[in-house]
Amino acid sequence: NVIALAAGIAEGLQLGMNARSAIVTRGCYEMRRLGLLLGAKQGTLTGLAGFGDTFGTCFGPMSRNRITGERIGRGEKIEDIQASMSQVAEG
Repeated sequence: NVIALAAGIAEGLQLGMNARSAIVTRGCYEMRRLGLLLGAKQGTLTGLAGFGDTFGTCFGPMSRNRITGERIGRGEKIEDIQASMSQVAEG
């Protein structure tokens, strides 16, 4: 969720796909490091439940976290974003 917020912020700032991809790639690397340290199975992290879900959240057009990040990147206040949403962005 935090990675999707960061990817959305990069999108809102119009930094381009390379910047978004770099953020997501580094985020997945850090997610894997932390998960393994805490005892997660590598296959879970690198499979659909880990990276797959992360990619969907970071690049999906309906992702609440990505959309929230994009709006932050465009300069909107978090209070205004939250007030306009009917669902919660968990990130």
